[in-house]
Amino acid sequence: MEKMEQIQLENVTFNVPEVLSCISKYQEHVRDIVNSNYVDFLSINRDMLDDLKSLETDIKELIASTSQLTVDKSNVAWNDLRNYQRDLEEGIRGYKIARKLLSIHDLFESLNLSGNGYEKTAHILTKIKTMLDELDDPVLEELHFFQGLILRHETEYDKLLNDLDVTFNKLVQLQQRSFQNTKSVTIRIHKDENLLYQVVVTQLKTEHNFESVCQFLLENVFAPVIVKPVSLICDEKSNEQSVLIQLSYQLSVGEDLRPGYKTVLSNVMQIFYNLSNMNIVVSDDECLFKVLARQMKKRLCSLLMEQCLDRDIPDTIEGMKESSMVKDVCEFNAFLKTTNFVDGENDDLLEEYANSIETIHQKKLCDNVLDTAVQIMKHESHEMVLIEDHEYQFVGSTSARLSSCMVTRTVVDLKKFLDKVLAEAFANGGTADRFIQTIATILERYMVDVPMANEKLLFKIPQQSALFRNDCTYLNYWLQKNDDKLKDHSSFATISEALKACGEDIFQHQLNTQRTQMMQALNGFKLSIHLVELGTEQQRAVRQCVRQFELLKNVWQTVLPESVYKQSLSGLVDQFLREIMKRIQNLEDITTAIGNGLVLLIDIITETLPNLFKEPSEIHQLVKQWTKLLQLRQILCGSLVEITELWAEGKGPLTMCFSAEEIKHMVRALFQNTKQRQACIASIV
Repeated sequence: MEKMEQIQLENVTFNVPEVLSCISKYQEHVRDIVNSNYVDFLSINRDMLDDLKSLETDIKELIASTSQLTVDKSNVAWNDLRNYQRDLEEGIRGYKIARKLLSIHDLFESLNLSGNGYEKTAHILTKIKTMLDELDDPVLEELHFFQGLILRHETEYDKLLNDLDVTFNKLVQLQQRSFQNTKSVTIRIHKDENLLYQVVVTQLKTEHNFESVCQFLLENVFAPVIVKPVSLICDEKSNEQSVLIQLSYQLSVGEDLRPGYKTVLSNVMQIFYNLSNMNIVVSDDECLFKVLARQMKKRLCSLLMEQCLDRDIPDTIEGMKESSMVKDVCEFNAFLKTTNFVDGENDDLLEEYANSIETIHQKKLCDNVLDTAVQIMKHESHEMVLIEDHEYQFVGSTSARLSSCMVTRTVVDLKKFLDKVLAEAFANGGTADRFIQTIATILERYMVDVPMANEKLLFKIPQQSALFRNDCTYLNYWLQKNDDKLKDHSSFATISEALKACGEDIFQHQLNTQRTQMMQALNGFKLSIHLVELGTEQQRAVRQCVRQFELLKNVWQTVLPESVYKQSLSGLVDQFLREIMKRIQNLEDITTAIGNGLVLLIDIITETLPNLFKEPSEIHQLVKQWTKLLQLRQILCGSLVEITELWAEGKGPLTMCFSAEEIKHMVRALFQNTKQRQACIASIV
């Protein structure tokens, strides 16, 4: 294109037509170029851009000059001048669009220059993107070829990203192969540091996501190293061109084969040391390891703590004293910081964990204590152990005469275990509170777990409910015995009461079951006015109840403390006698045959029931209804004269258990209406 001539603006009135003529020529020229070559703009001369810039300056000066002219605004010349100004401004707009498109085209052309590295290519594409995003004129968006430029930028940018990925994968080769039972993982890092630097720096500038690298390292390298025994080879010397990291491991490994934490930390450090060959340092504040750490450090630390360190924290006091885990974890955390594997958020995670190892150890220790106690509780021990009275002595009951009793072997073992735990608590002051709280938890679990596990036995078998009642009392005794050591923990007062209540509730449930069974048996003891004589049914009912009491004696007398046994069995007997006598006293008419039969039944009772107790004579004090039963026998056997004498005008022995109305009712039932009966009744007041 010919060199454009300079336009003189000394006399703007005469030069405006010439300027507009030049504008038309340039517009036609640019239109021809765009129409023929708008995709690549291959034939555009660089001199044209310079001419356009010069012309733009001239136009601006011309518009400024015309704006300062003093002209009659109603003059036709003024209107023409304003039209010229608008034409000039439109010309500038067209020149700017053309200049921007040509500049973008030049940048695209520079991408093909030899010697362009990844960084420079990325820089050029970023500049193009900026120019495409800066829409100085809304008409640009409507231009078809402008959309072509956007598409070309996307294509070039995708090509750059793909080239970076391909090159990075060649420089850092991550491979894994799975076989039937094993897996092999290989990482090869080439020592072309300059090329790797260009790739990584450019990837970081393009905000590349290294998640695939992090995922590979976590799933195929670090996770297996942490939870499985691995064969690890790290070699950076035998090959001058690359560094090799190779590991293989079994796909399925038993829990007992997991590596110890020292082995795990050593392997992870060795892997990081060799991975550092790809740790490109971009600036003082950025490197590849930091990028990876931001995406995977928290997950790696969590995996390490949960799948390795937690398991290896000692669960014994001796083991903790000998362990160097706290020091080892702190040193490992310092190593990660030294290698720049830091993310700014989780860099102290392992150190904080190290500081909490002692607390975790204590919890683990107490959890083991609780687990051991629960295992003791689960023992189905039917063996009974004799507990002497001095072992069963309760605080506040020293004056009471206490007898021996039976408890289960399980509760004896549990009590011995609690003794051991309490001794450990005071031998190691730092764990005392946790141990004591664990003791509280053990006793609380006992009151829940044992009744649930043995529900059928406790509710159906009298001996088992008695043993459980004794076991709870025995544990309560242990609490009171150690009150001086436990008194600072208020929860034990509540536990003590709960233990007593738990044992008593189970035993009382058994007593209620025995009462129900007794009353069901007495359904056969039916007496009515239509009865002529007693049959076998009444005798069977009485003998069944007696047999029930004798069975309870066999399973309770040597198991329960003597006082508890006497109280429990005498209560059942008392209710039994009350029910028998109530039914006898309700009879309106007692024939001689029935009376004799009732006497025989009472004789069965009086001959057998005293033997329920070690001292048969004690039945008089223990069973409230016993004396009344004996007096009822006297009434059934006695004559009117004997009954009158036993009443003795309200001063005789019958007044101890019977009211005057009850005696009168019995006389009317036993004897016919005669003057002697009337006299007897009259004397009973």
